[in-house]
Amino acid sequence: MTTPDPFDFLKKLWAPMGLPMAGSPFPGMMFPSVDVAEIEKRIADMKSVEGWLSLNLEMVRATIQGMEAQKATVQAFQAVQQGATAAATAAADAAASMVNAATAAQPGAHADATGDPADAGSDAPRRTRRRA
Repeated sequence: MTTPDPFDFLKKLWAPMGLPMAGSPFPGMMFPSVDVAEIEKRIADMKSVEGWLSLNLEMVRATIQGMEAQKATVQAFQAVQQGATAAATAAADAAASMVNAATAAQPGAHADATGDPADAGSDAPRRTRRRA
C-alpha cells in the first residue's frame, strides 16, 4: 500500500495555471505542453475567459451610457426649472411694476404713508364737518 502524496492536491490546483512545480519534468509555461489536446483545452479555456470579459466589458459600457443619458436628462430638467423660475420671477416683477405704474397714474387712488386713501396727495389738514 502506497501513501498518497500530501502535496498532490496543490500540484493539481496549480498545474493548470502554468506555474512551475517541484518535481515536474516540464515546469509550467517555461516549457509549454507538446500535447495538442492540452493546448486545445487551454485555447478553449482562454476563449471562454475572453467571452466572459467581453460580456462584462459590454455591460460596463452600457451602464456608462445609461448613466450619461441620466445625467443629461437631469441637467435638462434643471435648466428648464431654472428657466421657468426666472420667467416666473420676471413676470411677477413686470406685473408688480404695471400695477405700480397704473396706481401712480390715477390721482387719489393710492394711499399715502398713513394708509388712508382719503389722505393721498393732500398736505392740507383735514377738515371735518360737524353735524347739527
